[in-house]
Amino acid sequence: MSVFWLALAAFAIGTEAFVIAGLLPAIAADIQISVAAAGQLVTAYALAYALGSPILAVTLNNLDRRDVLTLALSCFIVGNLLAVASTGFPC
Repeated sequence: MSVFWLALAAFAIGTEAFVIAGLLPAIAADIQISVAAAGQLVTAYALAYALGSPILAVTLNNLDRRDVLTLALSCFIVGNLLAVASTGFPC
């Protein structure tokens, strides 16, 4: 059963960067920025994910994997809630 939750978490985090691409025009219109600027948000997310993952893997290698996964998913959820609550995009 724990493999299911791990797979679900990996799916949720991994697909967010790809699903957002189809929503870029709507996001850009909603927060009144260009589609290119909205695309930069996706790039920033992907870079943070690509650069942060190995660093966090080395930094947190002594902790229990369940605790690390719980912490990572909590940060992911909080970040998404903050994004939902935002009213604009600071340029």
